[in-house]
Amino acid sequence: MSTPRRLTRGKSRLFRRVALGWLAVAFTAACGASSASLVFAEGTPSDLQDLGLEVWADFLEAFPNQAGCIGEVTLEGDWTLEGSRAYYLPEDAKVVLEIPATAPHLRHSLVHELAHHVEHACADHVELREAFLKAQNVPADTPWFEGPSWEETPSEQYAEAVVRLVLSRPVMHYRLSLAPESIEAIKKWGGGR
Repeated sequence: MSTPRRLTRGKSRLFRRVALGWLAVAFTAACGASSASLVFAEGTPSDLQDLGLEVWADFLEAFPNQAGCIGEVTLEGDWTLEGSRAYYLPEDAKVVLEIPATAPHLRHSLVHELAHHVEHACADHVELREAFLKAQNVPADTPWFEGPSWEETPSEQYAEAVVRLVLSRPVMHYRLSLAPESIEAIKKWGGGR
């Protein structure tokens, strides 16, 4: 088994980036979501841009019902980020990922943070919360953004469930339990996959 390739600064693969960009535009147009777009902060390495566009297309496939509220998201790579693999800035609609990192970790972190973006960008996300909490067997009055630990915070459980839905792979966090019904609730609300 080969070691996962670490994404770092590399030569531009202009053709691939242009093709992925047109694919994202075509998908967006087909879904009627002209407002959904992924843009890159200045200095974002080309390989991170390529990966970002691939993940963006997969993410949009899972949320066609929300395409109109997703809006523009900025992706930035941070070479100096410490203490976290990624974070989301709601006031700027910006996802910041720690680089370099392996492609699987970057995909996971990007989808997780895009899920947080949807929480903030889509007003009807509150409709999903009740069904998600019920599926997770959590009391309906549980605060969405608070919990005794990261794994017990509904917002983080939701973001990890989105990772599972979009990437079709098990959750990387062994202490986090996701009921299959929670992923189905997201799928129903999102209208995709």
